[in-house]
Amino acid sequence: MQPSPMITVARGRFGSAAAQVLEQVRAAGVVHRDEIAARTGLSVATVGRAVGHLVESGVLRERPDQGRLGTVGRPGTPVEVDTRRYVTIGVHVGRRIATVALGDLTGKVVAHDTVRRRPGADPDLDRLSRAAATLLGGLPGREPLAAGLVGPWRELELEPEALGRDLHDLTGLDVRTGDHIAAVAATEFFHRRHGTPGVTLYVYARDTLGFAVAVDKGVQTEISRVGSLTHFPTGSGIPCECGRTGCLQATAGDEAVVREAVEAGLVTEPTIESVYGAAGADPVLALLRRRARVLGEVAASVRDIIAPDRVILVGQAFTGCPWVLDEVVLAFEDTTALPPLPVSFTRFGAGIQAIAACTIGLGAVYDDPLAVVPSSGTRAAR
Repeated sequence: MQPSPMITVARGRFGSAAAQVLEQVRAAGVVHRDEIAARTGLSVATVGRAVGHLVESGVLRERPDQGRLGTVGRPGTPVEVDTRRYVTIGVHVGRRIATVALGDLTGKVVAHDTVRRRPGADPDLDRLSRAAATLLGGLPGREPLAAGLVGPWRELELEPEALGRDLHDLTGLDVRTGDHIAAVAATEFFHRRHGTPGVTLYVYARDTLGFAVAVDKGVQTEISRVGSLTHFPTGSGIPCECGRTGCLQATAGDEAVVREAVEAGLVTEPTIESVYGAAGADPVLALLRRRARVLGEVAASVRDIIAPDRVILVGQAFTGCPWVLDEVVLAFEDTTALPPLPVSFTRFGAGIQAIAACTIGLGAVYDDPLAVVPSSGTRAAR
C-alpha cells in the first residue's frame, strides 16, 4: 500500500471563522446566524461578520423568505450557500476516459463532458482545459474559483503533483489533487455528512479496487488511509498479470468480468455495460452474483482489519448492478469475524468521477473561502 496525501473533508474549529461558517451552512442547507454560532462555538458577533463577508463575496446568500416570524433585520434572516455564480473545475483522469466538470459550491455538478484518451498516454491537459473553458462558455456568469484533479495515479503511473502544477499553469487556479479512491470516499462523506461519526470504511470496486478510511475526530474529519486491493487474494485460480493467481482485480474487476462473459459467449460486445444489460439471462446473472460474493467477502476481510464503525461500498461494481447487492451483503455477513455493523451503498452512480473531481476542487474554497473569491475587499476583511 502506497501512502496517499491526506484529504481534509471537515475542518471544524481548526478552520477560519469564514470556513467554519461555510461548512455549517453547507451541511444545514438553510440556517440562521444564532444556529451557526451554537454549532461552531463562535460568538454571534463573529458569525455575523463572517456571514456578512461571505454574502458580500457571493459565497452565501440571504433567504428572507424563510425568516423567522416576528423577527426583524438580518439576525432573523437565514442564509444558504449561493450556487448561482461560483464553480470549481473538476478533472478526472481514467484509464480510457477523462471527465471534465463544473460543480457549484455545494459540490453539485452543473455541467460535464468526457474525452477519450489513449491508455498509457499522458493526459492532454491542454485539451481538458479547453473543454473546461467550453463548459464555462455555455454557462454565462459562472466563475471558477479552484480546480480538482483526480485519478488512480498509481495504476496510471502518473505523478499527480506535476500534473497539478501543469493544470495550474493552464488555468491560473489553485489546483488540488487526489487519489481516485480517496476522492470518492471524500465525496461520499462530504455529501452524506450526517450520521458518520467515528471511523468509516469505504470499499471501492470497478476497474480500480481499493479502500479508504475517513476518521471523524469531532473537530475535524480526514481521509487519511488509502489502500489498493488490486492484488488482494481471493482464493480463485484465475491468473493475474503479476504472476500469481486469485488476485482481486483478475477475479472481480470490470475487465475480468467482461473477459469471462465474452469467452463464455454470454455477450458479444466487450463492455461491462453490455454484461449488465444481459443480466436478465440466468448465466450472466450467475456470473454477476459470483462477483458480488467475492466483493462482499473482500469487504468483510478489510472490515476485520480496520474495525470501523460502519462500511460504505462505492463504485459502479455495486451501483451498476443493484440486483445483486443482496448477495454482497450476505457474503459480507457470512465472512466477517466481528459483530454486525451497518453496511450501506453509495448514492452516486456513473457520475461519481465528475462529482469527486469537483469535490476535491472545493478543498481550496472550504479551506479559506474569502481567499479565493475575486474581491480584495472581502479578502482584507477576513
